[in-house]
Amino acid sequence: MNDLDEIKNFGPYMVKIMNLIGIHSRKDLMASDYKTIKNELVKVGITPHLNIFYSIEMGLQGKSWHEISSDEKNEIRKILDNLK
Repeated sequence: MNDLDEIKNFGPYMVKIMNLIGIHSRKDLMASDYKTIKNELVKVGITPHLNIFYSIEMGLQGKSWHEISSDEKNEIRKILDNLK
């Protein structure tokens, strides 16, 4: 079941790249983590930019990606920076 398109912020591009890295449902997404997503994006040749992670985080909260707070942005940046 591919219900990713039901997640807020997940348009055709997000669904496509999630599918490319083996995430085909909300359940798959929830079972993953930023490190895995980042590494898999790199493997398929997609630059893991912050907007992808902002969209994921806010989408799972049921909010639009532009509703993200400065604190949430900083936390995501910190997590991704620590993965280097």
